[in-house]
Amino acid sequence: PKGGLGEAVKALVKGVEQKSKRGFDLGSKVHLRRRVESIEFNAEGNRAVGLNVSKSGGGKILVKAKEGVICNAPIWSLRKLIKNENALQLLSGGNLMPTLNNLQPNQSWTSKDSDPSTGRGSVIRPRIERSDVDDNEADNLLAKCDTAEMTGSFLHLHVALDAKDLDLDKLHPHYTVMDRGLEGDGAVIHGVEDGPCGELNMIAVSNPCVIDRTLAPEGYIVVHAYGAGNEPFDIWTSPTNDSSATKDTATEPQVSGERYQSSTYEALKNARAVPLWRAIESIIPDARDRTVLALIGSPLTHARFLRRPNGTYGAAFEDCLKDGSTPIPNFVLAGDGVFPGIGVPAVALSGASAANGMVGVVNQWMCMDELKSKGAIN
Repeated sequence: PKGGLGEAVKALVKGVEQKSKRGFDLGSKVHLRRRVESIEFNAEGNRAVGLNVSKSGGGKILVKAKEGVICNAPIWSLRKLIKNENALQLLSGGNLMPTLNNLQPNQSWTSKDSDPSTGRGSVIRPRIERSDVDDNEADNLLAKCDTAEMTGSFLHLHVALDAKDLDLDKLHPHYTVMDRGLEGDGAVIHGVEDGPCGELNMIAVSNPCVIDRTLAPEGYIVVHAYGAGNEPFDIWTSPTNDSSATKDTATEPQVSGERYQSSTYEALKNARAVPLWRAIESIIPDARDRTVLALIGSPLTHARFLRRPNGTYGAAFEDCLKDGSTPIPNFVLAGDGVFPGIGVPAVALSGASAANGMVGVVNQWMCMDELKSKGAIN
């Protein structure tokens, strides 16, 4: 959107914090740096009563729910957020698994014997089709969440370029670049032939300053290249791969606050980002010479700052929950693990659907009439 993605965020925040028709403050706020430690339920576990939240300065507070709780946490995190045994029983259809280790997500990617510095060696594994699901398992919402297929992660390259003598009018706002061609390079890895969805093959390049020149200071542009869902996570967690990412240091990555602090990690990021640079250079050949700032975001960035398990892009569409309803009437799910799935528009739609589930029919009609009077809908 014009003004950058922040404008979409502002619109969503405005929708949450808006006042009533008569100008009364409804008390709805968006709070940042509030880590949800657990979702709280009544003793019977059949009603959500609030959230146990950590504050940035320390300490915890209980945020009480007036109507219910809408949870947009990744579906693989749901079980860990619920401490109430009765609620767990209800959400598992009475088939409560004793430990989280009994249920593991199906990973889209496998990276056996891969070489992270070459950008090849990982493939999307054939999808596991299950036809032996019994009635008890079909009612086990937690099991569906725990075992849903995780798509791959992201690798990002954000660059700021000197735009001197660069004709922006001849550039497009978005490109899709196939690093190894639409059919891939013909390689067969673990029995899977390379193709458009191969590891770091399809690269998206966003060039937003073509649409909105105010997104960067005068004389500069920002460009974002990324491989969406085609970056394997385990490459970033294997000690052997980490240590082989650079030849000029034997230093192992040091973890501090769950973040790698080493030249090895930086070398791995630079090695993995080569296809992203090639994608940008296919559009702006002298991009590296024009670069004044380059930032690389890895799957570890997603896992840490977005609290995404394995830095995943989201749930495979086939494993998305059909809707956000749960056996607990005032506890509703939303997010990219719920239909219609991954992406800002899809997630916003699942959020709107969850919100509608908390509102009575009469209030919904009144809201629709107001939107119709404003010409927002037909």
